[in-house]
Amino acid sequence: MLQPFGWETAIVDVLERVRPFLVHVAGTDRKRQSTAFGTGVVFDHWHVICNAQTVDDAAEVVVTLPGGAKVDASVVGSDPVYFIAVLRLAERFPGPLPVWRPTAELQVGQFVVAVGYPLNLQINATFGIISTVDMTLYRPDRIPVDGLIVTQAPMHPGNTGGPLVMLDGTVAGINGIPWSHGMNLAVQGDVVRRVVNQIIEFGRATHPWLGFSGQPEVVDPALAQLFALPVDRGLVVGHVADNGPGKRAGIKPFDMVVRADDQPVVHAGSIRKVLAYRRPGERARLTVLRGGELIELEFPVEEIPRLASAS
Repeated sequence: MLQPFGWETAIVDVLERVRPFLVHVAGTDRKRQSTAFGTGVVFDHWHVICNAQTVDDAAEVVVTLPGGAKVDASVVGSDPVYFIAVLRLAERFPGPLPVWRPTAELQVGQFVVAVGYPLNLQINATFGIISTVDMTLYRPDRIPVDGLIVTQAPMHPGNTGGPLVMLDGTVAGINGIPWSHGMNLAVQGDVVRRVVNQIIEFGRATHPWLGFSGQPEVVDPALAQLFALPVDRGLVVGHVADNGPGKRAGIKPFDMVVRADDQPVVHAGSIRKVLAYRRPGERARLTVLRGGELIELEFPVEEIPRLASAS
């Protein structure tokens, strides 16, 4: 009898670890007389997350739990940037919850499995590696989408909204869409949890507007040593928009933003990800290198205008 190949048993084991918190979602639109099906992931004992398109305009949402029981659900809210919907179960989910892998622990080259459960028949899975841990893409309307994982694990309608899982069974993110040249996108687990928790608590997630742009740069080592700077890189500001939060905070061209709320700044997306944990109207602290001096600026958190006007 042939012995199973090591990778084969590893992936099978991963699917068994995922199965207890993987659900099937059916959203029925009575006006169009159509039903959309998709994969869902249990978030906590009362909430499930899925692809927003599965439940858009749905008058009735039914979630099939791992044991086969069907539970009615209502839509708490959905996010217009990441297309994640949050469902509230009519009954408490009694099973185990997923363990999320912190994004800081992800590395390029790690193996991941993209899992789906779209037709309520059987799990499907694809396999690959993490190609990029932290990608920012811009939509055609120039709204930035931060916190994306790029992976070789193929994405398709059958696993969109399902978990992207590490080989130890922890969840690295939520499956997104195919991208280009065989690469596929998933949303980082840290971003998913932030967005979902904000939707549950506030009804919507924060998508902050910077009002300035720039390019990542490394601080000249001689300059860093001369001024005893505690940072070695940041974002050099190239443009500041009129009447934007950057202008109101006092950001100027050629400033180098090096920290946001004491978190290191690598690119513009890392600033937005820090600000996103705050609510519009609050203030964050940006540390700026200007003329060889570190300056602290109070930055007003504001929603991206097009998203704010759509709320």
